[in-house]
Amino acid sequence: MFVKLWNDQLVCDRITGMYGNEPLSSHYVSVHHSDLYSAGCRIFGSWKNAITAAGLDYDGIRKYRKWEKRDVVTEIRRRVEKHEPVSCQFVQLNCRALYMAAIHKFGAWNTAVVAAGVDYNTIRQRRRLTAEEIREEIINLFESGENLAYPNMRKNFSYLLAYGIRKLGNGSWAEARRKCGITRNFRKRRRLPEGFLEPELFPVDRSGF
Repeated sequence: MFVKLWNDQLVCDRITGMYGNEPLSSHYVSVHHSDLYSAGCRIFGSWKNAITAAGLDYDGIRKYRKWEKRDVVTEIRRRVEKHEPVSCQFVQLNCRALYMAAIHKFGAWNTAVVAAGVDYNTIRQRRRLTAEEIREEIINLFESGENLAYPNMRKNFSYLLAYGIRKLGNGSWAEARRKCGITRNFRKRRRLPEGFLEPELFPVDRSGF
């Protein structure tokens, strides 16, 4: 019988792969993905710690978060101000809690968007990116010196993170980066000896794509 050997990276990748597709509450995961739940608690000390290690806000994904109308409106406005996608299709796939709260409180996603003072016709889904276009955008970010760690991508480039995970990484942001020829580890920076200079980053070799 095959037994999966869990490590911290694999747990985080599984969590980020589930984000937006399945609930991440401790109850749901312990029932439907008991192996992942056990590994997360064992490696990180608790399921909350595992969620945090994956770069997610635990309070934001708790099963019983209570949304009010003003919360929905505030979150939509925040996404618009940060130039994050707010099309019905994108939010339904990647921000399930927000989408369901909008449906419950306003009856329809477009009604919630209008209530937030946004012209719904201006925020319809952008054209679908191909795998090659996604790869090119990720590589361009890397070569510009942008931090490709999951928390930064989720905060500032959520649309590209979602596309990369789904179309390149098969549920894993780390794998999406590897598909772009980027193998640098983006974990929290370790403390280096005084005077130590890190090697410069070289452009990604695009010839193999």
